[in-house]
This record gives sequence, structure tokens and C-alpha cells, in this order.
Amino acid sequence: MTEEQVKKIEALRVKIKMDEEKVEREFERQQVGMADRKIVELVALERRVMKNGDTAATQVNELVEVALMALLGGLEKVMKMADCVRLETLKGAVDTLTPMQCMDFLAAISRVQIQIRKWGKKHDKKLQ
Repeated sequence: MTEEQVKKIEALRVKIKMDEEKVEREFERQQVGMADRKIVELVALERRVMKNGDTAATQVNELVEVALMALLGGLEKVMKMADCVRLETLKGAVDTLTPMQCMDFLAAISRVQIQIRKWGKKHDKKLQ
């Protein structure tokens, strides 16, 4: 790689690190939301209602569904943020490299993905 490419890759690395930290902070925020006192109390209420066969079970169940949908929406946001960071990383690297370097880079990524998949399949067979 040329000196200019090295500088661009280093700048990309710094930017991506900052973006990853944003994703991590948002993920932590979502995790705290899942353990929020209101959610825990709502789940405990649902258990009591279901155990006692209370007529309010439907209403409590609906409240739980609404709370879960909000949590899932937050987690979806985190996943999309992470996908954007991965895409920016790939685009930044490809934009910096020459066409031949891109081919080598993408081929190496493909080999790693294949090896990880093979390892995963082998690991899954051991667990069965």
C-alpha cells in the first residue's frame, strides 16, 4: 500500500472506531431499557395475572406486547446502525484500494467467511 492509502485507512479506522462506540452506547442503552424497573414490574404483573386467571389478563398481555415491540424497535435500530458501520468500513476500504488490491481484499474476506462457516458447521455437529 502507498503512504497515502495507509493514511486514508488509518483515518477510516479512527472514524469507524468512533462509529462503533456510538453503536455500543446505543446497545447498552437498549440493554438498560430491557432491565428497566417498569418492564420487570410489567412482566411480574403478567405472571401474577396469568397465575390467578384474572380477567385483566388480556389487557396486561397487550401492555406487555406494546412494551416488547418498543424494545424490539430499539434493538432493530442498533442492528441497522451496526450494519451501516460495516458497510461504511467496506466502502471506505474499497474506495481507498486499487482494483487489484480490492480483488485480493475481497477474496481474503471470502476465504475467512468460508472458514468461519465450516468451523460453525463442524461445531454444530459436535453439539448434536
